Amino acid sequence: MTSTESSYQFRNNHSQLGPLQAVLDPITRRELAAVGVKPGQRALDVGAGAGSIVAHLAGLVGPHGKVTAVDADTRLLHPTAVIDVYQRDLRREPIPGEPRSIDLATARCVLEHLPNRRDVLRQMIDLLRPGGWLVLGEIVHTPALVHRASNNTDSTLITDVIENILAILAGRAVNLSWGDEEPNVLLAAGLNHVHTRWHSETWTGGGPGCALYADNAIQLRDHLIHHGFTPQQLDRFGELMTDPYTVVRSYQFASTRAQKPQ
Repeated sequence: MTSTESSYQFRNNHSQLGPLQAVLDPITRRELAAVGVKPGQRALDVGAGAGSIVAHLAGLVGPHGKVTAVDADTRLLHPTAVIDVYQRDLRREPIPGEPRSIDLATARCVLEHLPNRRDVLRQMIDLLRPGGWLVLGEIVHTPALVHRASNNTDSTLITDVIENILAILAGRAVNLSWGDEEPNVLLAAGLNHVHTRWHSETWTGGGPGCALYADNAIQLRDHLIHHGFTPQQLDRFGELMTDPYTVVRSYQFASTRAQKPQ
């Protein structure tokens, strides 16, 4: 992968998506509650992953609504009478759907990975009906911060691994400032009621957040070794992510909602 073309950097598997859903689903559900998804509406989830938000949306729109789930890897998604599943590489293929046919469109940890993120966002806006809502979410770079570890060496290791994970992603054209840029982009596109909430918290070893850190390090292990880490250091990082005395700041997540004018 070069710096000029990006795709989602982590595999769609339960070790990655399970912890991601555990830490981010409550945030996304709060935003969906704020916009008020109603029975009978049509919703779109771009980058649907393992389908937790798809299932939640299906429950909100009910049997007379429709949810379209789109992902490059649809193995963990399952169509139903309410849910339609489409496999699409959004770097090259358009989002399925007719203009002005969707009441709610959401994408989480997707646009920052795409080199054509602005075009994909424009497609999502075009699919919205007047009065429809976007709900977007992105990981935003903030410095790693360890509140407690067993000793200073471990604390430094945790900080260095997390910072290098983010550096590897940035070096592969993942835009880790996109979540901060989205409000201005949405306003320039003519949307209103733009609202962004930045979310960060502490994650404790053994919890889903640290499991996400651990899985990211596993999936990028070869790259981290290329950055100078030894296998023993990465093994130790994995151990620390299961230690309940490890307390570390989470990834920062920017959640943005915006409405298409009536």
